[in-house]
Amino acid sequence: MSKTTEYNPSEDFKNAMALSNMQVLFDYEDGKLDEIQCLILFSELLKSGLVWQLQGHYQRTAKALIEGGFLEFDGTIIEE
Repeated sequence: MSKTTEYNPSEDFKNAMALSNMQVLFDYEDGKLDEIQCLILFSELLKSGLVWQLQGHYQRTAKALIEGGFLEFDGTIIEE
């Protein structure tokens, strides 16, 4: 019997970040991500909990996105 696995962006994001996609953080810091990409980045950082292990800028930005009504504390993107 085969087991169906569901796509889990947070797990994939953690794996990617752990291996070779630290580039996304470098791209963010270099201003190469658009607004949607930044929102997705912070969504995944919140979902994984990694945001709380990064430097203060990431934590403040995540809090601002939550307070601004763009993200839930669990990383869910608020669509309006």
